[in-house]
Amino acid sequence: MLKKILGIIMLGLIPFSVMAGNWWDRDFQKENVHLGSADGSGTWGSFIVHGCNPHNPWHLGVGGGVVRAGAQSFRFENRPGQMRGDCDYHLAEFGERTELVSVAPDRPGNDVWYAWSVYHKDFKFISNGAPTHGQFKTVGSGHQYLMFRMDESRGMVADFYAFEGWAGSQVVIPKSQVSNKWNDIRVHAKWSTGTDGLIQIWVNGVLKVTRRGRNAIDNDAILFRFGIYKSDTHQVSNNVAQVVYYDEVIRGGSCESVSQFMACPGGGNNPPDDNGGGKNADFSKYVDMWGDLIASYNKNNQGLSKAEWGKWHYCSYGKKEGRTGLTPAHCSATLNTATPDINTTVDEVEAGTRGDRFTDEITSGVRRFSRVAIFNGSIFSFKDYHTFKAYEVNDKQGLMLGFSKQQNTDGTIDDPIGIGWLFDNVALMVAQDNSMLGYKANGIFDFKDPSTTYVDIGHRKKFADNITLFTDLIYAYGRSSDGELVQLSNIHALGFESKLEYAANDANTFVFRFDLPLHIENGSSRFIVSQFGQPVPLNIDLVPDGREMQLNFMHSYRVTKTSNITTELTYINDVDHRKGANDYSAMIKYNIHF
Repeated sequence: MLKKILGIIMLGLIPFSVMAGNWWDRDFQKENVHLGSADGSGTWGSFIVHGCNPHNPWHLGVGGGVVRAGAQSFRFENRPGQMRGDCDYHLAEFGERTELVSVAPDRPGNDVWYAWSVYHKDFKFISNGAPTHGQFKTVGSGHQYLMFRMDESRGMVADFYAFEGWAGSQVVIPKSQVSNKWNDIRVHAKWSTGTDGLIQIWVNGVLKVTRRGRNAIDNDAILFRFGIYKSDTHQVSNNVAQVVYYDEVIRGGSCESVSQFMACPGGGNNPPDDNGGGKNADFSKYVDMWGDLIASYNKNNQGLSKAEWGKWHYCSYGKKEGRTGLTPAHCSATLNTATPDINTTVDEVEAGTRGDRFTDEITSGVRRFSRVAIFNGSIFSFKDYHTFKAYEVNDKQGLMLGFSKQQNTDGTIDDPIGIGWLFDNVALMVAQDNSMLGYKANGIFDFKDPSTTYVDIGHRKKFADNITLFTDLIYAYGRSSDGELVQLSNIHALGFESKLEYAANDANTFVFRFDLPLHIENGSSRFIVSQFGQPVPLNIDLVPDGREMQLNFMHSYRVTKTSNITTELTYINDVDHRKGANDYSAMIKYNIHF
């Protein structure tokens, strides 16, 4: 049982009023300034102020007055020439930005629904420029997958910038329908780097866009930005002020969970079956099918799950109001009120660049651990060891010892000693250290008594006197006792190394390598965090999405007895097990020995 509880920011609502000092004076590039509408945002949680926003109180706010539903909406204002933030990249000189950025990311493989309502107050279009009023953009690579832009001649258009570009943009709100009215937008995205991708866009209940096929370039996290962004304003002949309101900005896993103002395809928003038994799902569906209940739940859920809140509302008010979807028999049912575990992956936590889901303590601790034990293509390998036969039974059998080639400046060695046995052309080597795949207990990863055992089975086969193949299968097994803050499961990792040597003649030697460095295949960490004042397990899957693969070709040409020229080409896919990270290198080296 863990003895301490770590705090977690569960994407709650953090209005400006709780921030010490003026929020607009903060360094948005160094500090995540959170902002949430009191009406909620589904699985998006809160939003953060874009790092390039200006430092003034009027460019962004949350308040009443112009609202689509509930009590508050987001208000964005652009004033030409007064929108400079602290960004130093090339667009900052001519860009004007007031945006919020989602905290929760999506990735290829996610099937997600989004919705928001937008109100353009006395809107004036600009010439020679199309401001962006909403975009889905990646975190690291900056790919702009879907942008909602304000085209002077057509209105609001959907622009798949990274694929078709401006030529493929499609009108979603005609110019005549933009100003001084609420327009409700819903997006269904099956994010994919393959042909099964899908983007659908509805406006005011009408399907405007259906685009099938690839809609993501790599596995980089995808975030939603909304507000006003004008680029290249030096080309604009009539740069005018703009005010835009956004409300009911929601993300969810189903159409029903985000659709307050329009029906779902195929008759969505239908009531759940009246089964009289009172399953948790029935009460959740009851909330989802009524737009006002979704808004109320998002505004103040009283710390209850959606099912608990749905049962409370129906049994206290809904059945008296004649609402459908449940029956009075549901009120006698017993709900499963156990708080579900929070499950995430190490890739999601490690890549949470703009607005992490969890406290800095958790995020930074996971990153420190993962960069040693997970996102590391050099955790352990016996090819980094000097091995020799310490005791010989005969020419083909004997006791093997291995010592690391890595030495400290004082000559000491930290890596464990390897011990094994040679059986003809097969060698078995074992080493063990007091760490978790090289990581010593630190911070929130305070596990106790760690140890990792590395096992290598190597095989050598000669195809001819001048051709030899070496193969190694590596297995690592890590275990530890529970710490005060973390429980680590047993960790299992696998790797594979191979080398083909071909001595063409006395002067030329060729070496081909194919390596798959140690990669965690199974393992997880478990923390206890606080959600709504209750302890909740946070489970982080430690298996990285990527798997590093190294291909290497080396040619050595002996010039003289004391010198040689080495040529080497290397390609690495998913460097350090980071999916989508690739590297190429070429090297020519001249060696001379005295």
